[in-house]
Amino acid sequence: MEVRIITDDEVTAFREVLLNAFGIDVDADPGGDDRFRALIGKSQAWGAFDQGQLVATAGTFDHTIGLPGGTTLPIVGLTMVSVRPTHRRRGLLRKLLDLHFADARDRGYAASGLWASEAGIYGRFGYGIAAYNHVVQVERAGELTVAAGRELDDVQWIDEAQARLALPAIYERATAARPGALRRSEVWWRERRFLETPFMRGGASKRRHVLARRGDELVGYLVFRQRGGFTDGIASGKTEINELIAIDSRAEATLWRLALGMDLYPTVSWWNAPVDDSLPWLIGDSRRVKCQRADNLWLRIDDVAAALGARRYPADGRIRFEIDGASWELAVVDGRGRCAPTTHTPELRLDRASLGALFLGGTSATQLARAELVRGEPSAIAAADRLFASAIAPWCPEIF
Repeated sequence: MEVRIITDDEVTAFREVLLNAFGIDVDADPGGDDRFRALIGKSQAWGAFDQGQLVATAGTFDHTIGLPGGTTLPIVGLTMVSVRPTHRRRGLLRKLLDLHFADARDRGYAASGLWASEAGIYGRFGYGIAAYNHVVQVERAGELTVAAGRELDDVQWIDEAQARLALPAIYERATAARPGALRRSEVWWRERRFLETPFMRGGASKRRHVLARRGDELVGYLVFRQRGGFTDGIASGKTEINELIAIDSRAEATLWRLALGMDLYPTVSWWNAPVDDSLPWLIGDSRRVKCQRADNLWLRIDDVAAALGARRYPADGRIRFEIDGASWELAVVDGRGRCAPTTHTPELRLDRASLGALFLGGTSATQLARAELVRGEPSAIAAADRLFASAIAPWCPEIF
């Protein structure tokens, strides 16, 4: 069994193994080889080969995510992980992840992120759930009051060519303070956000785009697909939100009222809404909003000092903690943290996955302590709660 970087002429085989693992045929993703080459560095895709046949895959995106306090951190995004059913339980995943981690260290990345296809796998590799999202569905039986009495913005229907010009700047502005949000490159917008292939649509319409406008200022956008339908002569269509991005609460309310007011589409869903979305407080009957929490972005903190030094903190203080037998001290002054090894006795003990869960403020030390994943005196746990808190819930707007 050989595990190594794939060559350029192995891209098609790599994608076939990957897509087959997720129940997709290669011909459902036309142009995928070229898209792969545009997004993945030449030495950032690995395969496992059994007598020359590719049987397992993994790759790395280079990303930058937002941190609490409005700073950013470059991370490697683990992606395209798959193993043929014929080669399970042979340690191939671990070998591929070892290459991923070694590549990240060699290139100076402090953390690795992922979206987990199976939640039970990645904790043992040091990944913790750093952000959550809500899977939202609203059933609009009859009239539904949305943002009553609120001053709202104008809305404008645009085509895809206009969307390609307008959306990136709105997204950048709206997500600047959001922990966990990806910074999107021009290539990412072109090859991922505006991608239209049969498997992406899943039988729904092409994407529709609407802007929220406040005078000459663009303040938000809504991207959605539609599934038309009638049941016993009554409209039963569905609006499927792909993204609802707003720079402030007024734009957010504007876009929600539009989404929930379309004739013939009484069901509105969004598979990846932030957990602090204001929707339940915007409508007259909050019971119409059904939310299911799901894990979103997972993080593994590899370079503890660099990662903890990159974010900002809502309170000053000092705390010592132990991870994997190494002791660290985080000192925060004027909201800026400095983390360094220490010989002092640690006040908290936790594993690497728990640090990933704490890092963006999406989970508290108190929650992890109740699960006995963080251990220490109550005063130290309370100090960690204060230091790692984030007023804005972490959220990653997309799978990668």
